[in-house]
Amino acid sequence: MTTQLTACFMTMFLIAVSSLSAQAQNSKHSIASLKSISTLFVVVEQLPDGAKVLSLTAETIQTDVELKLRLAGLRVVTPEAGVKLPGSPYVYVELNLTDNAQAASVAIELRQNARLEPNGQFVLGVTTWNVGDIIWKPTAQGIRDNIKDGVDLFLNAWSSVNPKN
Repeated sequence: MTTQLTACFMTMFLIAVSSLSAQAQNSKHSIASLKSISTLFVVVEQLPDGAKVLSLTAETIQTDVELKLRLAGLRVVTPEAGVKLPGSPYVYVELNLTDNAQAASVAIELRQNARLEPNGQFVLGVTTWNVGDIIWKPTAQGIRDNIKDGVDLFLNAWSSVNPKN
């Protein structure tokens, strides 16, 4: 019963995440929001207990993401320095795992500060680009590869509006 319930939950979550992410990452407005970002920081959400089963750490994920961003030409700074940047842009990585590490969901977002058009109100950490995925029976390397693939999708969108000189 528990396995069936987990599979049902993950299927519903996959449908929801896939629908939202595909729309957001391919939106011209979403991609346009990445223009002129040259420096950012990375935030990896605290990992759930299921990550311990796979010996996966937030530090490993942080290093993987920062390295890919740097290799693509982005400047990566600490969160303390990043909040002082115009818009405070950051890549946010969230990994959810079942306690027994039989299923995982990965979300990668670009968040930045924004002003609302109707009233000019300032809003912190608005998601302007995102992608997500579900992994059944994940391994630590499989999760790391999935996150790297998501960062590659981000970098493709980013480079389409920030061509190299």
